[in-house]
Amino acid sequence: MGDTVLFETLEFVRKDGNEIPKQIWEHVENEVLKTYVPQMTIGIERPCEESDYKKYLLSIGSRLKSLALILEQIAENLSCEESHTSKGISKNCAVYLLLLCGEHMVADKWTTEETIKYSGEIISHLCKLWQCKTILQLLIDDESKRVGLFSAALLYLRPKLLKNTWKTYPAAVSCYQWLLFQIKSPHLSPHLSSVLPTALIILDDFVLENRICGIKCLNHITDNVTRTELGWNGYGDVIYKALEPILYQREAVIVQPLVSCLITVLGKVEGGYIRDEPNYKWSRYDDVLEKLLQAMELEDRLALRLAYITSLPPLLEAAGLRMCRWSKRLLRVCGCYLEVAGYSEQEEAQHALLAIQVFIRHCWPLVPAHTRTLLEMLFRLLCDVTYKEETTGRELDAEEQHAVNLIEECLMLTVTIAPEESKILCSDIKSRARFNQTFAKVIDRVFE
Repeated sequence: MGDTVLFETLEFVRKDGNEIPKQIWEHVENEVLKTYVPQMTIGIERPCEESDYKKYLLSIGSRLKSLALILEQIAENLSCEESHTSKGISKNCAVYLLLLCGEHMVADKWTTEETIKYSGEIISHLCKLWQCKTILQLLIDDESKRVGLFSAALLYLRPKLLKNTWKTYPAAVSCYQWLLFQIKSPHLSPHLSSVLPTALIILDDFVLENRICGIKCLNHITDNVTRTELGWNGYGDVIYKALEPILYQREAVIVQPLVSCLITVLGKVEGGYIRDEPNYKWSRYDDVLEKLLQAMELEDRLALRLAYITSLPPLLEAAGLRMCRWSKRLLRVCGCYLEVAGYSEQEEAQHALLAIQVFIRHCWPLVPAHTRTLLEMLFRLLCDVTYKEETTGRELDAEEQHAVNLIEECLMLTVTIAPEESKILCSDIKSRARFNQTFAKVIDRVFE
């Protein structure tokens, strides 16, 4: 919007704020339509870079500032009773503004601190004009039959988010994600068939950033609809089938979002409606555990090992007693990770201990059969963690002390659940294994 048009518009609004003519809203709509992030056809060949938006970034800040000034003046001068009359903002104009702000609400290649700031201001003024206090109220229908903008926004975005166009409109993808994350249960359910296809399209891409975006969107969708709704038309099965192949991919940054999403999906598509309902037949929990444990056994890159072991405890917690059939393999994997992590990779060791703790709590009937394995790996790690106390004379730091506490908790659980087996295996441990002061104290507390 040119300075002349801006000043003329502001002056007119100041003088006759309660008589906003149609031409003013037409100016706003035209300016918004010209301010959207442009299509980038290069996006089909490669991910867009900041240099591709160099020309766009030259003017976008001033354009958003102009829109924010005009809307602020209109919002101040237009009374609440007139906001939804012919003098107030139209639904189309509100949707246009909402989508423009959605493109600039999260830092990206086409945004700056200035554009993010003015987008927030525009949203605030838009809420006031639409007689809403929050973005959620702006998006959803309410009891007073006020029409929400979410459906209309999705409909307007749809041409930009088709399978053959979405790669050329990365800002539209960002806007879709921002809008989606504003809607939670129970308000997302009516829009399930509208939001799900786009998330699946984004997931099915070779660019890592897009796959992560698709996973996060699917996680949000699954988490905010009911088990019954996921069963409609097999939506839950479709989501799982889309996520399953990514388990074979070897990028560290994708492991935790993927496993988190799978946990959410499996929690609603596997088993009965009661969380602890006994059902120990082979399930998709077993498929995921099999693939994850196999990948963990063969992995030697530290970043990926940490990502795997960090994701394992919540997956085991979700699987519950279903992990019983994987107990031997699970303990072998955890033991290998603890052997490597004892001296240097403390974070890796802590997550492996959490996985062992989850196993002991859920699969306690199997603990007596695995007592020797559990005690050996826990005593070995305790020696490794406390070794430097003996050799250097310095105290353990906070991270090492946390690991010692986890080891002690696991030992306590093991000894409590399998007292006879522990007594046989550790009959003379107090008199023989006094490696250092911390080790001795832990042993005394466990076998007191």
